[in-house]
Amino acid sequence: MIAAREVSVVEAVTAFLDRIQQANGAVGAIVSLRERDDVLAEAATLDGRLADGETPGPLFGLPIAVKDLALTKGVRTTFGSRIFADFVPDRDEFFVERMRKAGAIIIGKTNVPEFGFGSQSYNAVFGTTRNAHDPRLTAGGSSGGAASALALHMLPIADGSDFCGSLRNPAGWHHIFSLRPSPGRVAAGPAPELFLSQMGVVGPMGRSVSDVALLMSAMATIRARRCRWPATSPGRRKAGLAAAYGASPGSAISAATCPPSKACSTSAKRPWRVPAKARFASSLSLSTSTTRRYGAASSRCATRRAARL
Repeated sequence: MIAAREVSVVEAVTAFLDRIQQANGAVGAIVSLRERDDVLAEAATLDGRLADGETPGPLFGLPIAVKDLALTKGVRTTFGSRIFADFVPDRDEFFVERMRKAGAIIIGKTNVPEFGFGSQSYNAVFGTTRNAHDPRLTAGGSSGGAASALALHMLPIADGSDFCGSLRNPAGWHHIFSLRPSPGRVAAGPAPELFLSQMGVVGPMGRSVSDVALLMSAMATIRARRCRWPATSPGRRKAGLAAAYGASPGSAISAATCPPSKACSTSAKRPWRVPAKARFASSLSLSTSTTRRYGAASSRCATRRAARL
């Protein structure tokens, strides 16, 4: 409807903001909501670009609240933790970049359990997200905020992430749809470590299969973009998550980010896949902490698997 100019971006975004104002207070699904005037100004800019003849992307003019575990440039990102209660990233997660390029308007975040650990979306920063159909029941997690917001029509589509069911159980408990993609289909990062982050995936959620497919088309990576992060010293690893995400140039994260020169790998023959050897090489760069945490057997197993590739 926006592309056909049957409704303006400002009108569409206003309708969703009004719905958030009406429904969000009962469930606490959307957090860190941007100022209404700022969101509508961005919507008006998109209307102007459409009037100038720009070909709209698949998400053009759609208001999206990103799960509060993903970096969003200029929008507060807390990871559900008091440690990051006032953290505002200066860059986007890779998949958030892609959604912006597809025309999405980032209006805020959706609630999560602290650091995404748990199947109920509550934390000390924003409180508990409640089930859209029965506030006495759980919204699930860790994508409970996204699922509840979708079920109450506060968002047209939403992203989620999944380590052990975090896309799937909130969707099931809200009668909506979600998809856990194959690892690597949606680019992960930037993140301060690779061992745990590679086990989870980012995926789409929606009220219909076609909505899920629409968001997936924008999030999915055409060219592989996985950094071969250099091994860091034990001292830098001990800097921890807080130091990594809140780092300034020259600190721990500087050794684990993706410089514009040669840090990222792509595969010319199979551009939709991250080369398996590169994937395991990244994991093995953390072999010291792997051995310390999980025993020498885990490290030997990973080495043998990499050798077979």
